[in-house]
Amino acid sequence: MVMIGVTGGIGSGKSTVCDLFEQRKVPVFRADAVARTITEGPAKKEIVVAFGPEILDESGSLDRKALAAIVFSDEEKLELLNSVVHPLVFDEFSRWKAALPAGTRYALAEAALMFESGMFQMMDYVLAVMADENVRVSRTMARDAADEAAVRSRLRFQLSAEELIELSDFQLSNNGSLGDLGGKVSFFAVLFSTLTPPPPENA
Repeated sequence: MVMIGVTGGIGSGKSTVCDLFEQRKVPVFRADAVARTITEGPAKKEIVVAFGPEILDESGSLDRKALAAIVFSDEEKLELLNSVVHPLVFDEFSRWKAALPAGTRYALAEAALMFESGMFQMMDYVLAVMADENVRVSRTMARDAADEAAVRSRLRFQLSAEELIELSDFQLSNNGSLGDLGGKVSFFAVLFSTLTPPPPENA
């Protein structure tokens, strides 16, 4: 089985790409969704100890906007949060992969921090979903009801387009319509079905 990572900056449309693959019955591991579950579960206590009770709302749940405001203005605090969450996400991914049906040709793992977290090392190939910065900002503002300054602040903590191109094996440009994206996903679905795992680097 070939494991393909899917990544891209905020607003690039990587989740929509994975939705379209799921419609084709391709298994998809959603690392960011798993991370959200983990922060409310096994990692919650450690996160509260690290960042203080002010990141909890009145119901005792994590206030994600408050936490985001902290970590996206301080790189060290972002790294601290990731050091708590990422190992638990990797464990969940390993269990998910082991449970895939025999004969699965390929599967996807979606992660915003594919390279930053080191998760790319668990992939055979990585597809980067790309979009122009202004397109990404507009999409994110509409999706999250966020102001432009907050969105651009988050962009500063993500890899640039040039870095993604250098690090990934494939790139998918997603500046157009959903119909246009569907055609590109069809192309990659055919391509991915032909891939085999690359040989070890020391082979």
